[in-house]
Amino acid sequence: MVFAGVMEFETALAVVQRRGAAMQAASDATSSGMVSVLGLDLEQIERVCDEARGDDVLQVANLLCPGNIVVSGNTTACERVAELANAAGAMKVIPLAVAGAFHTSLMDSAVGQLAEALADVPMSKPRIPVVSNVDAQPHDDPDQIRDLLIRQVVSPVQWEQSMRYMLDAGIERFYEVGPGRVLRGLLKRIQRKVPCETVAT
Repeated sequence: MVFAGVMEFETALAVVQRRGAAMQAASDATSSGMVSVLGLDLEQIERVCDEARGDDVLQVANLLCPGNIVVSGNTTACERVAELANAAGAMKVIPLAVAGAFHTSLMDSAVGQLAEALADVPMSKPRIPVVSNVDAQPHDDPDQIRDLLIRQVVSPVQWEQSMRYMLDAGIERFYEVGPGRVLRGLLKRIQRKVPCETVAT
């Protein structure tokens, strides 16, 4: 959003700090986590989640690429879903080293704090399209962008669909900014032939 000219860098830092603190507080309030499930499709994982949920929160949180989906929820539900996913034929189930169940209703308490942090932030129309991973679409209305930034805290990350939108829109080259190659690997699972370079920071 900063690169696209939607908000100032210093303002974005302050918002990110408030968002992080609010999500950490939500994580501290409930024992929860995230589990990466490899080798099952969305329909299979949703069935496993329905079976494992019980009275807990358990939701699909990250749709990363074919065969790589992350679920989030209460710790006990994450333990159950790991067992059931293995039984359903998952290639691998990996508990993630995260503070809590991000992108689920367990982050509801962070929503109001983020909304408050964003309420008075001046926003402009983006100078380039920015695809929201809430709905895998670009948006140019500042009020809509503000709402999507808030909803993202409790919404599944539509990473695969976001990449497919850009590929369908004719994007022919991608760059991963940062020290790793995780996103590059995910993109290759979506479209093997598209060029993607890592830009170390």
